[in-house]
Amino acid sequence: MTFTVFEEPESRHAYVMGVDTAEGLKHGDYSVIQVLDINTGEQAAIWHGHIAPDELAEEVHAVGLYYLDALCCVESNNHGLTTITELRHLGYPNMFRKRSVNKVTNKVSQEFGWKTTRTTKPLLIDDLGMALRNDELKLFDRNTINELKTYVRNERGTMSGSPFDDRVMALALSNQMRQYAFMPEYAPAADDYWTVDWFKNLVLSEKESPSTRIGSKTVRGTV
Repeated sequence: MTFTVFEEPESRHAYVMGVDTAEGLKHGDYSVIQVLDINTGEQAAIWHGHIAPDELAEEVHAVGLYYLDALCCVESNNHGLTTITELRHLGYPNMFRKRSVNKVTNKVSQEFGWKTTRTTKPLLIDDLGMALRNDELKLFDRNTINELKTYVRNERGTMSGSPFDDRVMALALSNQMRQYAFMPEYAPAADDYWTVDWFKNLVLSEKESPSTRIGSKTVRGTV
């Protein structure tokens, strides 16, 4: 297991993180936590390793608190439900949830995490691709960049990387959260600078940086 920090948390920045879960078997897929700074679009940190889903929640909890209660989105498929349940048990304060209204009873229900389906996965990947093309993200992790290079959509429309795509999926989830972090329910506790205007200026303060080609896309940052 490795945890690599590219940017220490800044008190006036906001962070989001995407979590791709796996079973935890030694020779299976990896679990990954990707942290993005929504102020700069920079990849702030990445956690990568084999770990049981319930134990992964402890890592997510620690990383999220370190990055100022980062808005956390866990893929809710399969083992992700275990991670989400344990995160709620640990009391993590800022978890993404999808709300829906029952048309018959008008009752509001909520589902924690992001369920990846044939409909939502293309959305994740298309939005990530757009962010990369528009130079909205700045990546530092060489392995993440390498996975992006191998991530393809085949003739049947199935998308995957070779041999792994865990870093890509966690990055896609984290990128998706950038739009939700502006919502009041996910914003950090209010003080003199957590204002609507501050959030509007948040995404306008990107720093100039060199670009690197990744397949057909351009990503700001070093490789």
